[in-house]
Amino acid sequence: MKSTYQILLVSTISILVITMLVFRIYILLIPIILSSLYLIKETRIPEVKDTKTFYEYVKKVYGNNLAHLIMQRFNIIQGDATTAFFPSSMPDNTVILSDNSIIIKVGSNTTILSKYEGIDRLIDIIKNSDKHS
Repeated sequence: MKSTYQILLVSTISILVITMLVFRIYILLIPIILSSLYLIKETRIPEVKDTKTFYEYVKKVYGNNLAHLIMQRFNIIQGDATTAFFPSSMPDNTVILSDNSIIIKVGSNTTILSKYEGIDRLIDIIKNSDKHS
C-alpha cells in the first residue's frame, strides 16, 4: 500500500512538472518542492547508530514482522567491539551494536561482522530458524 502511494506521488510530481513547463505556471513549483521533500523523508533509510535506529532500519528494510521477531528473540545492546574478546560473558541470543560492527552470539557461536552485513546475517538466522521450527 505504501509503495503504491509513493508511486502515485511520483506520478503526480511528474505531471505537475510537465504542466508547469508547458503552461508556464510557476506557482506549481511550490507543491512540487513540498511533495518531493515529503517523498524524500518517507523513502529515506535510517543509518544504524543505536538500538532505536537499528529497529527503525529493520522495520524500513525488512518489515515490522522481522523487527518484532528480533525484539522477541534477541537482546540488542549498544556496546563496543572489545566484548567479542570475551564471548563467554555474553548471554545467548545477544546482538551488540558498536560503531562500525555488529557482534552476534547465537548459542556458542559468536560472529563479528560489519554493521549492515551483520543485520543481513541476523535476518538469515531468524529465517533459517523459522524454517527448521
